[in-house]
Amino acid sequence: MNVMSPLWNFGRYKADNIQLYSIIEYPNLTKLNIKFVDNYYIEQFLLDTKTHAPYLTEIEVFYDQLRTVTENFTRDATRHNCANIKRLIFEKIIAYPQELSLYFPSV
Repeated sequence: MNVMSPLWNFGRYKADNIQLYSIIEYPNLTKLNIKFVDNYYIEQFLLDTKTHAPYLTEIEVFYDQLRTVTENFTRDATRHNCANIKRLIFEKIIAYPQELSLYFPSV
């Protein structure tokens, strides 16, 4: 399990501004558990400039990390890969903001 970001200061890093490699395609990925990982890895899977997972329909993630990576569910660069998600699995049930349902329209 890799819980440490390869970049020491995630707060100053904007992955959507750096395009060093091709977009990685995951044509068979339908479920993804990204709990217990650094925000860097969550961002890598959600950024449309880094990853293309057209059949990804289920994500298990900590709510606070998802909120951070998506910038309170307003970040356009991660919105595309979230559009087809039909099921979000969080660590606990709380009242979620309306922005969450707008960001994940299929949930």
